[in-house]
Amino acid sequence: MKVKDLPYQSFPTIFSSIDSFTKNAITAYFDTYKRLPDWLSDLGEIHSSIKPPGWRKFYRVDEETGISVRGEADAIFEMDDGAHLIADYKTSKYNPERTYALEAYEVQLNAYAWIAESAGFSPVNKLVLIFMEPNSSREFAENSDSFSSQGLNLSFVAKIVPVKRHPENLIPPLLEKVRLVSEMKMPPAPRNRCRECRNLDTLIVRLATGIN
Repeated sequence: MKVKDLPYQSFPTIFSSIDSFTKNAITAYFDTYKRLPDWLSDLGEIHSSIKPPGWRKFYRVDEETGISVRGEADAIFEMDDGAHLIADYKTSKYNPERTYALEAYEVQLNAYAWIAESAGFSPVNKLVLIFMEPNSSREFAENSDSFSSQGLNLSFVAKIVPVKRHPENLIPPLLEKVRLVSEMKMPPAPRNRCRECRNLDTLIVRLATGIN
């Protein structure tokens, strides 16, 4: 989902550039060959690649809470049966033990599905994470293919991870929690692992006291 940068966040990192390269490369491949690369064949029979709407246009207002949810999917594909698949690219190694991150990704993709089905992309039957895992093995590093005339080449290996599709049961209850929090006079105590909460608290104190 689209969230505006907070004042303490750093400028976009190299990972943002890699994510953009991944999206552009796969889109260009499909435009040229009318199919996905072989290493994405497990996604199924793809009929067409749809340019995802920008986050300003890709949104849905929840009727119960009045909350607007916006986002920008990495990829939307129409399958041969007319259903849709939404994919999100991640430049990292897949780690099934990182349950906190995977749960967040599950919410992210289901939010996209929830929006998409009210924006003309219905039905959305498949949600997937596509991890682009850097090949940092010693064997590849010692291979001549890892060098170019300009510097180094780093290859990536794709890993497809299906995500459970259940936007109807997942998103509305979360939005109700958001509504309840927004109506509190004081925000609830943050979780111990909420780094952004600590950063925001520090920022507020610095702004109030003038301490750098």
